[in-house]
Amino acid sequence: MRRRLKFTFFVAIIAVLLIVLFQIYWVYNNFKVSERNFINSAKYALQRSISLYQLRQSELPTSLKYKDPTLTFFLKTIPNRDSIAFDTPAVIKPFHAEFLTVKIDEYNINEVSAIMGRLISQQFRRPVNLDSLSLIYNEELQKENIAVSFRLIVLDSTTVLTQHEIAVPIKFHRSPVVIILAIPENSSLVLWKQNILPAVISLVLILLSAGSLFVMGRMIIRQMRLNNFKDDFINNITHELRTPLTILKSSVDALKSFGASSDPERLDRYLNINLGTLEKLDKDIDRILEISKYEHGIMHTQSTVVNLTDLSAAVSDRFDLHAPDKISIRNSLHNEEVNTDRFIIDTILSNLIDNAIKYSQGDILIDISFQHIDNGWQLQIQDNGKGIDQFHLPFIFDKFYRVQSKNVHEVKGYGLGLSYVKLLVAALNGKIFVRSQIDKGTIFTIQFHD
Repeated sequence: MRRRLKFTFFVAIIAVLLIVLFQIYWVYNNFKVSERNFINSAKYALQRSISLYQLRQSELPTSLKYKDPTLTFFLKTIPNRDSIAFDTPAVIKPFHAEFLTVKIDEYNINEVSAIMGRLISQQFRRPVNLDSLSLIYNEELQKENIAVSFRLIVLDSTTVLTQHEIAVPIKFHRSPVVIILAIPENSSLVLWKQNILPAVISLVLILLSAGSLFVMGRMIIRQMRLNNFKDDFINNITHELRTPLTILKSSVDALKSFGASSDPERLDRYLNINLGTLEKLDKDIDRILEISKYEHGIMHTQSTVVNLTDLSAAVSDRFDLHAPDKISIRNSLHNEEVNTDRFIIDTILSNLIDNAIKYSQGDILIDISFQHIDNGWQLQIQDNGKGIDQFHLPFIFDKFYRVQSKNVHEVKGYGLGLSYVKLLVAALNGKIFVRSQIDKGTIFTIQFHD
């Protein structure tokens, strides 16, 4: 069983780790794909912008929409020789432009071809207007839903690019130049914002996987602990039941085979031994049954007026054989009588005193005290026993839990005592706390509110 649980847990860890690694790889790969798509989209948008810019710059001054289309071409500027132009410069310009208009038809093919060649030659010599190109590029970026700041630079084709630059060549320029797109360094942040939803989903899946592994690990560990508790409980109960059965068998053999039945004194002693052994077995069985009832919510409490000092004295008297005059009782309450369930308080005291005696070392000292607290009272039992290691303190109230020792039967019991005490305290709506130090003792504090 334990080996199978360990194997299952190991397989689960491997599976969850693979899921986590896959999710991390998926997020990283998705980011890289988005980065490549972003660069390609920015580059294609720049290529389209350059093509549009070229078309707009190469647009000829024609009137093709009319019936008789013409082509108008700028020739030169001529100084204005009119003296009036020099007297009134604000009104009349000292120069005027001279244009040549040619009708586009089959008779003027040569002239039109020459004019177009001249215009194209001028276009090759004209510098790139980055402001106009930037406006066109901004429109193309908006079509691609790309909202980043950018900067365009014109450089020669031999320029070495950096990691954040994209180059697109211009083919309509007389010298080999390229348009450099400088991508801002915060573009990665923009890409992360675009991929925030997949990243969040992956993070949620990773957290769910890790959380599931954690919960499953706790369940498996708890199952293994319960399995150990079960084995210990079976060993303990076998040992605890074998002891009284051995006593009963020895007593019956003595009565049957050694003539003890003919001796009234010996007969009475053996019968008392048998009766005490049977009563102990009966109490142990009742305790196990009561724990089952309390766990299933079948709780019946009966509050009566109880004198705590008298009840504590009566309980401590039952342990005089094991700790004669070693149990002290202090009551600091204004009124020694409280409304509570006598049987439950009796059982709590009995279990805690019994535990203190079982785990004592050397001279036993047990102190029972009652103090007043806000809206209630508290019971405190302190001993000078061997103490409980801090590692075991969170688990001592678990059913079947026993602090491991070299000899599992060194201290008798089923591992039900403190679990039973906690159920009884909860039945009275109380709270139980424990503090302990190795070789110094343990303090149990139980608080009850009115």
